[in-house]
Amino acid sequence: MDLISTVILGILQGLTEFLPVSSSAHLVVGQHLLGVQHPGMLMEVALHLGTLLSVVVYFRHDLVQLIRGSLLAGRAGSEERREVGYLALATLPAVLVALTLADQVSAAFENIALVGAMLLVTSLVLASSRFTHSRDGVRMTWVVALIIGSAQAVAILPGISRSGLTIVAGLWLGLGGVAAARFSFLMAVPAILGAGLLQGLEVVRSGILPTPGLAVGLVVAGVTGYAVIAWLLDIVRKRRLYLFAGYTMLVGLTVIFRL
Repeated sequence: MDLISTVILGILQGLTEFLPVSSSAHLVVGQHLLGVQHPGMLMEVALHLGTLLSVVVYFRHDLVQLIRGSLLAGRAGSEERREVGYLALATLPAVLVALTLADQVSAAFENIALVGAMLLVTSLVLASSRFTHSRDGVRMTWVVALIIGSAQAVAILPGISRSGLTIVAGLWLGLGGVAAARFSFLMAVPAILGAGLLQGLEVVRSGILPTPGLAVGLVVAGVTGYAVIAWLLDIVRKRRLYLFAGYTMLVGLTVIFRL
């Protein structure tokens, strides 16, 4: 893969991993338009590592507090341990889907029409966010965490936005916008890490050697992803997530009828 294609895919990954527009769909479409049949497992690992680093750096204080608090004995770290438990529970549905339906999910990435249809589903989900209202006193619970985690599992399908589905699920359950987005971003850490580890194991088994272009893709995806996190949090805070619905609908229809 040439350097320009690597930079383009890195930007696509960084932009779409956290924006509610489906990174998987944009990478599939980007590969199609660029004539790249597959970026390679090692490149996929590098792109995922870049976006993982962006969310870790952005939420470094939250993550340090969660780790430090969960290690404290007694009631001192009870709140942090509870939130770590919520994140673990929310991660479980996606893990189960990835382990039991890996072949079906892989096949879905080859179906361009399905990608377009799932983008239309994402569009409807995002449009529905305009009718959500946060309710005073609503906080994260085990049930809320499990429902949001189930939304993340559905988003394994290409074209379904992970951030869009999980944030909107939180909004419909009564969470505030910032709280829903924060939980979604923190959930992304084990989700992206898990996907990267699975791909990394495949790379090790295949004996593929790294190339200089990997560092470029990683850095581009990481820098872009960091900027996007701050932008999306501002959009969610202003309750304007629905504005992305028109874009995902346009892309979905284009994919269905033109590609």
